[in-house]
Amino acid sequence: MFFDKLRAGAQSTVSKVILVLIILSFALAGVGSYVTRPVQEVAAVVNGDEISAQALENAYRNERARLESQLGAQFSQLLGDPAYVQQIRRSVLEQMVEQRLIDQKVAQLELRVSDDQVRSTIRAMPEFQQDGRFNNDRYLQLLARSGLSPEQLRDSVRQDLNRQLLLEALIGSSFSLNNEAGLLDRLSRQQRDAQHVTLPLATFAAQADVSEQEVEDYYRQHPERFQRPEQVRLNYLLLDGGTGSAAEVEPQAIEDYYLANQATYGQPESRKVAHIMVNKGEGAPERIAALAERLANGEDFAELAKTESDDVFSGRNGGELEWMQAGTMDPAFDSAAFALQQVGEVSEVVESEFGLHLITLLELRPARVKPLAEVRDVIAQRLADEQAANAFYAQEQRLAELAFEFPDSLDMAARELGLEVRSTGFVAAGELPADINDPRVLSEAFSERLREQRVNSDLIELGSNRAVVIHVAEYRPAAVRELDEVAELARQWALQDKAAELARQAAAELQQAWSRGEQDAWLDQHGMTLSELDGVTRESEQEPAILDALFAMPAPQQAPSLKTVSLANGDLAVLRLIAVSTPEQASELLAQIRQGQSGMQGQREYQSLIGALRAAAKIEYRNLENQGDSFF
Repeated sequence: MFFDKLRAGAQSTVSKVILVLIILSFALAGVGSYVTRPVQEVAAVVNGDEISAQALENAYRNERARLESQLGAQFSQLLGDPAYVQQIRRSVLEQMVEQRLIDQKVAQLELRVSDDQVRSTIRAMPEFQQDGRFNNDRYLQLLARSGLSPEQLRDSVRQDLNRQLLLEALIGSSFSLNNEAGLLDRLSRQQRDAQHVTLPLATFAAQADVSEQEVEDYYRQHPERFQRPEQVRLNYLLLDGGTGSAAEVEPQAIEDYYLANQATYGQPESRKVAHIMVNKGEGAPERIAALAERLANGEDFAELAKTESDDVFSGRNGGELEWMQAGTMDPAFDSAAFALQQVGEVSEVVESEFGLHLITLLELRPARVKPLAEVRDVIAQRLADEQAANAFYAQEQRLAELAFEFPDSLDMAARELGLEVRSTGFVAAGELPADINDPRVLSEAFSERLREQRVNSDLIELGSNRAVVIHVAEYRPAAVRELDEVAELARQWALQDKAAELARQAAAELQQAWSRGEQDAWLDQHGMTLSELDGVTRESEQEPAILDALFAMPAPQQAPSLKTVSLANGDLAVLRLIAVSTPEQASELLAQIRQGQSGMQGQREYQSLIGALRAAAKIEYRNLENQGDSFF
């Protein structure tokens, strides 16, 4: 076996010398890591401010998650294109550069929102809302889960609000003149009268004919239309573990699992507590001690929380917090809350990350364990799935070993594992069989390594106990198909082009006849009719191409105003503009139009600011090596 040969080779004198050299190189590298500090990789430098590669990676992951939720399965296919991934990364980096430029401008202008604005914004965030109101417990829990301190969230919100200040200042300073808004208002309500003649492409297709030479000429003049994409013919082994059958799980195994994991199937103890908090700072220990003494002297906890607690959100409710379970709050707060034994008992002073606290127990719900009968089916399916996953993992590991040990073919792995080698015909990038249609398979199938070395791929995990190994049996580069293969297609396109050319010639003839006043005779000769368009507005239900052309045409003077338009279905239309009617008076929409113009002007000024900041800035982009879908 391959691994036996490796073990035998490792005992030779040459192998031992190489092993010593490898150990020495690792030792030197280890010493170097102690005497030199790792340098944080930098993605870009903006006027001396660094944007770290880690920050870029985090921003990229957020953007990727947003696109994935928006585009769904389509996004997974797009990720198979390295150019698309690189485009997303570059876009994210450019946004970060723009934000850094704006932050620097904000600092230069000394723009800063107030603490009250920051506090109000945080309280209005939907993430911290429950039943339409800010919930302090949810706020603290989400911060803890995110690894953020209140100060970090505050600074991030302040930074965003400062940027908004600059944007609002630009938009707020933009304006539109009444005359400008009035002109746009009147133009938006303008009406036009016209006539048009439709020239159906099908009419001219019936008149068109092409020779064999014309078909061949068309084929040679338009090679891009007959391009065959690069293709591969694949052999592959698909390992599908499926899901386990709960009926095959032994009853004793279910009972043993239940006894070993009762905590999983229970409702843990939960508590409702109230607290009085004092922010850390000078005089805080004395202040919290004084409050503890007042409680010891019989003062009401809820009343003190309302008047003295620095946590104003819970203080309004007498310091009351939502139901909590062990491990969900700050460790010190959590430990003190669950050390209380009796309802009404008050803790000693507790110091947490957020401040100094006095905690009282309001209500207690003891732990409860569900009986086995309620969870038997869930446990059985869980064990069945675990057994199936374990069996799949063993097969998966063996498949990976065999595909590596015998890289030239999948036959050996198929025989040992009892699998069938499946094959495809020649397939392009978007034509993989449904069972292996995955971006990771696509990337490997068209990789240069598999194509050139003719070896098996590494094991590709497809999720849900499914994995595959592929082998590129044959590769066909992109090329122009032979004329014999596409002769009929070339004939259809040549006929279509000939028909379009005949239609264009007819449209030109009609325009000439219309300009001479002979359009009626031309229409009779060609069996076509004239249609009237009266009082057409920009919102009329007409073909978009006709509306766009009609409102771009000049008002008729001495000569007719004529234009030929291509319609969405391939037909042509010849338009004649007869009259233009523009209202004299402004409408009730004038104020709204003026506001919209001001907003658009503000946006343009904002983009101009970005352009000016970029032009004046010193921006350095660092070349970071990225592998696959990661920078690192």
